[in-house]
Parts: sequence; structure tokens; C-alpha cells
Amino acid sequence: MNEVHLLSLSDNNQYPYQIVQSSRAKYVRIKLSNSGDLCVVLPKGLSSKFAHKFIKEKALWVEKNLQKMPDTEPGKLPETLDLKLLSEYWTLEYVLNDNQCIRLTELPSQKLRVSGDTRQINNTEMLCKGINHWCRKKAKKTFNQMLQQLAEEHGFHYQRLSIRTQKTRWGSCSNKKNINLNAKLLFMPTEVVKYVMIHELCHTIEMNHSHRFWALVEECDPNFKNNRSLLKRLGKEIIL
Repeated sequence: MNEVHLLSLSDNNQYPYQIVQSSRAKYVRIKLSNSGDLCVVLPKGLSSKFAHKFIKEKALWVEKNLQKMPDTEPGKLPETLDLKLLSEYWTLEYVLNDNQCIRLTELPSQKLRVSGDTRQINNTEMLCKGINHWCRKKAKKTFNQMLQQLAEEHGFHYQRLSIRTQKTRWGSCSNKKNINLNAKLLFMPTEVVKYVMIHELCHTIEMNHSHRFWALVEECDPNFKNNRSLLKRLGKEIIL
């Protein structure tokens, strides 16, 4: 398995590349395949440090040739995952192999290995799906405990909790009192997550956003306005 490195582009996106040692190569060169695979071919005897410096100097050439590939769009690969709710800061390590799907493996020291073939890792949509699936599993136990505790503390009753990864909604409550929460709340501070949960619990009583609803929210969370503003601001920083 070859380690995947990230090349910073002028649009602040990052593009994955490999370093390939070759006994036949007489000089350093960059290869960009029709499928979007990017690598630095390095003659034996030269260090990886030299390859990193070389491709950084050729970043404009890489961008120019990527633009000529209509089926290739540079994806923004996250390097870290800051799960504020859990006080966990994960560093992502990208590894290429022959897997036909994205696989995430938790390693010591909060390192998360993301492995798959080049097409999978370089497919932003597939990569996000893999990370979101991992987030849903981590969120399940924590969200259940927090929601149950808040419901008991404030006298609410709900039927069922489901956890999803949505782009536009942080939570919802059905008329059957089933609550849905977005797994991306893991990226939020505890007080913000509690606000979202209280918001949905209040909907088990008031299925609207009337004055009575907001009065109930404020009774349970006097600082809800600040938490709501923080939710909006931090939500714009999540790239998944």
C-alpha cells in the first residue's frame, strides 16, 4: 500500500498524489493518468522530501492539466475531524489499495485510516459517505444517552431516535414524536447539541414555531439564542 499525500491547489482544495520509486527512472517526473491518478516518479536514491518539494513547485502545471480533464474534479480531502462533542480530534491518513469501497480504520492516538482505490478516495461524494457512516456509528450511543437525560430532566416524552447525515437539517420531530438528529452534531460543542435536542423535544408538545414554542425552548435553555447563532456559524465550517 502506498501512502497518499495531499497537494494544496490555488483554490484551497487539495489533490491526492503518491510517490513511486522506480529503478528505471533517470529523473524526477510527474504522471497524471486519464483517470486522475497523480504521482511523482522518483529515481532510487532520492528522498521523498525531494518529491514533495518537486510537486509543490509544479503545482501550477498540475492544476493546468487537471482543468483539461473534463471528468476529473479536484476534491477537497479533509485532513482532520474535530469532534467537539466528544473532545476527540482525529487525524486522517489516506492509503491506497485495491479495495473497491472506502474503509475507515481507527488507529491509536486518534488517527483514522481511510483506505480504498484511487477512484474511491478521489471521489469526494464517496469519501464523505464513508466518513458520514463512521460518524453515525459514533453518534448513536452518545445521542441516545444525551437525549434521554434531557427528556427526563425537563419532563418530555418521545418515541424513537434516528440518526442521519443531512445537509440542511440538524434535527426534526414527527407528529408521532419520533426525533431525528444529524450525526454532524458531533462537530458541535455540548451546549449547542443540547440546544438542538431541546428544540426537537419541545416539538413533541408544540409542533410549530409559535411564541409558546420559543417560550418553552427558553425555559429549558435560557441561552438558546446564543447557541442557535453558534450553530449557524459553526455549521458553515463543516465540509462533509
